[in-house]
Amino acid sequence: MLKYENLMEKLDEQVESILPCQRVDLNRDDYGGFVIDGVATPTSVSMVSTLGQAYLLEGGKYYQSEDILARILAATTFGRKIRRESGCFDLITTNFDSSPDTGFLVKAIAPVVRAARKATTYGDKGAEKIVEALGEIIQTAVPGMVAGGFHTPNHRWVLVGALSQALELFPDLDGMDTVEQYLAETIDINADGEYIERSAGVYNAICNRSLRLAAEALNRPELLEPVRRNLDLSYHMLHADGQVVTSFSRRQDHGTRVVLGNMVDSYYSMARQDGNGFYAAVADWLYSISPGAGWILEPFLTHPNWREDNLEREVLPKSYTKVYPVSRLWRVRRNKTS
Repeated sequence: MLKYENLMEKLDEQVESILPCQRVDLNRDDYGGFVIDGVATPTSVSMVSTLGQAYLLEGGKYYQSEDILARILAATTFGRKIRRESGCFDLITTNFDSSPDTGFLVKAIAPVVRAARKATTYGDKGAEKIVEALGEIIQTAVPGMVAGGFHTPNHRWVLVGALSQALELFPDLDGMDTVEQYLAETIDINADGEYIERSAGVYNAICNRSLRLAAEALNRPELLEPVRRNLDLSYHMLHADGQVVTSFSRRQDHGTRVVLGNMVDSYYSMARQDGNGFYAAVADWLYSISPGAGWILEPFLTHPNWREDNLEREVLPKSYTKVYPVSRLWRVRRNKTS
C-alpha cells in the first residue's frame, strides 16, 4: 500500500541524489544551477520542486532545513540569470525561448508555492522566501507562456495546467483568455480514452496530470472526465509486470519497455477525489514495481489530509477481454499472459 511515511524515505533519497548536482560555488557563472550531462541546463530549475517538497513536507529528513532553503534560493538565482527576456526558458537540446518547456517548469513549482504560501500562515519565514523567489519565476514566465504557443498536442494541456495554477496563485496576471482559447479547442481524447498522441509510456501521464491540476486550480471538475477515461483504458494496456503497451504510440516511446510509474500520481489523486478503490489499488501496484518520489508527492503536498489513508482497495482484475473500437484495440489478459 502506498504510504506517506514510505514516500518521505524516497524523498530523502531523491534529495540526496540531487544535491551533488547543484553548483554551489558563488564564483561560477552557473551558480545555483543543476548539472545534467555536464551542463547546468535552464530547465533543470524545475528540480527545485523536489527541494521545495523536502522543505515543506513534515516527516522527512530535510523538513524546514535551512540548507535546503539556501539551495532553493540559489536555484532561483540561476533561473533569473538564465531565462530569456520573455521570462521563458530553453530546452537546450531542441526548444529555445520555449513556452511549453517553461510550462513544464511552472507546473512543477506552482504546487510548492501554493503549499509554501499556506505554511507562511503558521509563521514559517523560510516559506515566505520560497513564495517570493519561486513566485517571481512564475509571474515573470506567464507573459511568455501566453505569447509563445506550443509544439505538440500535450503541450496545450501543459500550458493550460501551468497557466491555471499561476493564475490561481496570482489572479492579477493576464492569461485566462489563453486558457479559455485552448480549452475551447476541446480535449484531444476519443471515446475509448486515448489521447491523440497515443503515448501510453510518456505523454498520457503528462496530459492527465496537467488536466487534473487545471481542474483543481480553475474549479472545473469536468476537466477530470478525460483523465478518468484514460486511467480506465490505461489499466487494460498493462502487462502483469506493470509494463504498458507502447506499440501504437505516435511518439518516441513507441516500442519501448515502460513501467507506468509516471501515472501513479494521477491514479492516486483520482482515487482520493472519487473515493475510488480501483484507482487506489492500481496506484499501489504500480508504485510497488516502480517506487520513487517526484510527482507522486504532489497530492500529499496539496492535500495534507490525504496523508492519512483509509480508502478500501478493490481487487484488481487479472483476467479480462476489452475491445476499444474507436482505437481499434483488442486487449486480452489471462493472469500473467496478455
